[in-house]
Amino acid sequence: MTRYRLGTTIDGPLIRKVGTRGLNGRSSIISALSVAADEVPFDESELLSFLHFRVDSAFRAQERSRWFGGRFYNALVGQSANYVPLSGTHLRQALSCLGLQAPEKVVVQGQYELRLDYALKAYEELALRVKAEPK
Repeated sequence: MTRYRLGTTIDGPLIRKVGTRGLNGRSSIISALSVAADEVPFDESELLSFLHFRVDSAFRAQERSRWFGGRFYNALVGQSANYVPLSGTHLRQALSCLGLQAPEKVVVQGQYELRLDYALKAYEELALRVKAEPK
């Protein structure tokens, strides 16, 4: 996967584009299913769980980044302490929770990084919505 960063602005440097995944006829069926899973939108409770995991991973990366070995590990595994990785579909869903519209450049199969503070705001908004739902 090609890794590049494209600064996109919605009220500041909110989103970074990491790359686009294409199958190009060389990927296994498992990879195709993984790409297909990233294109399917979550319901609110699933998105809440997904964001919980991603936000928690970013907080753990922040803890690790306090020392050299942790920063090296974060770089090695590609974990950012300030951004949360999301597919285009899930990025659109997270931004819609905040009342923001994703830029037209956001594509479904694209891989993006949402700034941690916005991901946390989306998580908190979703937590309120899920709690308010009758069961």
